[in-house]
Amino acid sequence: MHLDIHALQPVPYSNLNRDALGSPKSCVYGGSTRTRVSSQSWKRAVRFELEQQLDEPTVRTRRIPEAVRKELEHRGWDHDTARRAGRAVLISADQAATRKDSKEGGLFPTPDDDQSDVLFWVPRAVITDLADLAEQYPDAIADMPLPSKQEVTKKERPKKQDKPQPVLPVATVEDILRRRSPSINLLGRMLAEIPGHRVDGASLFAHAFTTHESAMDFDFFTAVDDLNPPDATGSGHLATAEFTSGVFYRYSSVNLTDLATNLSGTDKTQDGFDDALRVVDAYLRAFCEAVPSGKQRTTGATTRPELVYLALRHDPLSLAGAFEKPVRSHSGSGYAEPSREQLANYTGRLHRFLGTDGLLWHGHASIAAEPYEQLGEGYDSLHDLITDSTNRAGDAA
Repeated sequence: MHLDIHALQPVPYSNLNRDALGSPKSCVYGGSTRTRVSSQSWKRAVRFELEQQLDEPTVRTRRIPEAVRKELEHRGWDHDTARRAGRAVLISADQAATRKDSKEGGLFPTPDDDQSDVLFWVPRAVITDLADLAEQYPDAIADMPLPSKQEVTKKERPKKQDKPQPVLPVATVEDILRRRSPSINLLGRMLAEIPGHRVDGASLFAHAFTTHESAMDFDFFTAVDDLNPPDATGSGHLATAEFTSGVFYRYSSVNLTDLATNLSGTDKTQDGFDDALRVVDAYLRAFCEAVPSGKQRTTGATTRPELVYLALRHDPLSLAGAFEKPVRSHSGSGYAEPSREQLANYTGRLHRFLGTDGLLWHGHASIAAEPYEQLGEGYDSLHDLITDSTNRAGDAA
């Protein structure tokens, strides 16, 4: 069973997600150029909001040893011994690595800054747990050699036969690094180096794109040097930046069965279904509240969706096709209202064409004066819509 979320969100003058040249990202759809916000960008903002709501933060980093070192220094360890402990974590993890699935040395800490080549994504509590483990082996850690000056200068990792033996239990470190959080169970995690670390996500998250054709705006700006002498002319800095605006179609889908399985750790999905509904409730609210941070200090484009449509289905179904033909503004109507109408009309036509056997329930909330009958039950508030959607999912389970 899948819970689809569709949202139409107006975003004013902004640059939420830029490419390598600093321009707002774009795509071509239906022969028209649209502004795009990548799924990675918006998903990151949603993840932070979700973890804040659930009070279960995570960290994605190559700096596990540094984090462990700082935690142990906070507990009173001296810098060098704490650094040894941080390196010991990755040395043990490296011992557990599945070589056939990863490049050699991907987990072994670099000699100069103690980083791994791969990004870990773990619950933040893992750092504390690794520090707790290190405190059980203070003598063995104190005897560990630190990288030589030659290794640091050349930035070379030791060859396999020259690597130090792990001083922390490999299986224990492996088990700690495999731990999950609700956001990891929902969004998925990829790290082939450690057996069992991979988590198949229970959600889809599409790139957001404008429902209409869009264009870039160039902002020429200057910065004044406040300490210029009175007779000085000109600015202290000149530059240009690119911005855009539009109404975005956003889409995500959660596989409730897979999420329940991930949360329960077994195939008995009913054991994790209550937890899954709790996570989905928070996810839906985070999806509607979070906005990427790109250029927000200079644009303040912190908007919310003006229409949210939720559907319980046997299989996920994107409604991006509603905007293959770009929305057009008529007589100064803007794009928001015709976008809502175009989504509703397309959904109705699609349901007539495909049938509704796979549709278990659907409903919507919007700022429109009247509900859209093609989008199922109408709700006065987003809160009521989300609450009822999880109740309906529980009843259908």
